[in-house]
This record gives sequence, C-alpha cells and structure tokens, in this order.
Amino acid sequence: MPQFDLSFYPAQIFWLFVSFGFLYLMMRCLICPKIEAVLTARENRVQDVLVQAEELNKQAADYQQRHHDFLENAEREKTDKIQKAYRMMQRKMKSLETKNENRLRGRIRREEQKIETMTEALKSESKDVSQKLANQLADKIERKLS
Repeated sequence: MPQFDLSFYPAQIFWLFVSFGFLYLMMRCLICPKIEAVLTARENRVQDVLVQAEELNKQAADYQQRHHDFLENAEREKTDKIQKAYRMMQRKMKSLETKNENRLRGRIRREEQKIETMTEALKSESKDVSQKLANQLADKIERKLS
C-alpha cells in the first residue's frame, strides 16, 4: 500500500500544507470577509431596529403620558363644568324661590285683605241682620202684648 510507504510522506505533507494553505487563504480572503460583512450588516440592522424600538417606546410612553394628562384634564374640566352648572342651578333656584316667596306673600296679603274685607262685610251684615231680627222680635212682642 502506497500510503504506508514512508518515501511518500514528505510529498503528502507538502501537498497537505499547500492544500490547507490554499483553503486557509481562500477562507480568509474570500469567504470570511463576506460572512463578516453579512454579520456586520445584520448587527447594524439589529442595532438600528433596537434604536428605533427604543425611540418608539419613548414615543409610546410620551403618548401614554399625554393621553393620561388629557384624560385628567378632561375629568377636571367635566367636574368643573358640573360644579359650575350646579352652582348656576342653585342660584337660579334661589332666585326663583325668592320670586315665588314674594309672589306668595303678595297673594297672601291680598287674600288676607279679602278675608278682612269679607269679615267686615259679614260683621256689618250680621249687625244689620241682628238689628232686623231684634226689630222683628220687638214688633212681635209688642203685638202680643197689645
């Protein structure tokens, strides 16, 4: 067998070094730079995507904060408007209440005056009726006595 013959060893070792040297140079000069370029491009792309993701995360946090602030302001405005409307309704109710009280007082005064007038009229009428009755009674008593 020729591969076990020691005279062929130096030639085989020579071609081994030449072949591996050629393959090493090919890997180092052609293939590894292309792989390294792809890996570098991929790493740069990943870094860009991470930077964009971080920026988008900051924007999302900013939007969330602005949304939260907007909701707080809307809630505060709603509460203020409700309180303002409530105070305005209270003022209107007091105004209407005062107005109605004044109307009722005026009406009560007018009705009291009517009652007084009617009472005076009834008193004078009752005096007239009692005088008539007294006169009629006196006439009847006079007739019976005479």
